[in-house]
Amino acid sequence: MKGVFSMGLLALLMVCFTSATGVTDLNSTHQMFSDRTPLDQIGRHNKPKPRVIVTSDLNTNSGDPDDKQSMAHLFMYADQVELLSIIPDRWNAHGVEATMNCIDAYEKDYVNPEFSYQKMNFPTPEYLRGIVQKSREDAVASIIREARKDDDRPLHILIWGNMKTFKEALFQAPDIVSKVRIYTIGTNLMAENPDAATNSKSDVPYGKRINWNGPGRNEIFNDPRFTSLWWVENDWSYNGMFEGEEPGQLLEEVKDFGALGHYIWECVQAWKWAHYFRAGDTPSLLYLLEPDVDIADPSKSSWAGRFIQPFPEERPHYWIDDAGTEDWNYSDPSGTWDLVQEVYAHRINRFLETRPAVYDDFRSKMQTLYNR
Repeated sequence: MKGVFSMGLLALLMVCFTSATGVTDLNSTHQMFSDRTPLDQIGRHNKPKPRVIVTSDLNTNSGDPDDKQSMAHLFMYADQVELLSIIPDRWNAHGVEATMNCIDAYEKDYVNPEFSYQKMNFPTPEYLRGIVQKSREDAVASIIREARKDDDRPLHILIWGNMKTFKEALFQAPDIVSKVRIYTIGTNLMAENPDAATNSKSDVPYGKRINWNGPGRNEIFNDPRFTSLWWVENDWSYNGMFEGEEPGQLLEEVKDFGALGHYIWECVQAWKWAHYFRAGDTPSLLYLLEPDVDIADPSKSSWAGRFIQPFPEERPHYWIDDAGTEDWNYSDPSGTWDLVQEVYAHRINRFLETRPAVYDDFRSKMQTLYNR
């Protein structure tokens, strides 16, 4: 269908050009189309789709079930990004199997003629299965390959777990540092909150204790080769996904929207404490989804929170959650840890300000997809 459209448009332009000048300049007409962005790379509001790789620690063994929710949520927005690789890097915890289970739910909705996945040009289930990486070696290779592709669009890497896989790719191919933009969740310092008090097994004092997804992080951050890395580090703001009664109410709504909606509901039912729409990794995707926002400028408030450049000279492309106070020591937060509760509340509240819009957009998306 795309070829028919392109040839028809080309013919129309040639006729108009001939009528105006009496000459058909095929070389000029070819040049007009040679730099055109392909239609399958055009997303919402006629903007180019972001090129995206996702690494995730979702699995079937243990861990937070919110990873599965985030993957299903991503698939409901898979028409707005160009998904290039899915890396379930809990290789020994059936991460690939967990990802395929989510794609199975997606397929049920994709093939249902009452739903709009195919009409809205979503990727086929076969395509999604084909980009799921089956080994660490393949995962690393896919990052390097996509980063080195000749494409004007940067490669956005959403890291929903630790940073070891990305670190390996970066250390193998340091040249890709200028080609990628990474978004990490919970990779710097652990917040002093009830979740940490209940579940963290570390004896390291708060202010020095690495966050849940910290492994691999400091090796990259402390390497002088990578100070120019484009990096949005969402360290605490994502906790706003877990606050209040609204996430539980949303989960009850979501379960009635197809197999994927039911999957989002079902995957948390085994954990009484998780009976809500958690999706803690989703803010990294939300950053790319918000309409009318320049995704090249994380300093603006966004659906993912608000971020600041704490070291603009030595790390010109590094952003972290805005602390809300100039007294916070970004270089060594332990020195100002007496402000931790104030900073934690500020970071979460920045996200909570935009969460209603995020939820409304999700509801609208589901209503469109499922013709409700």
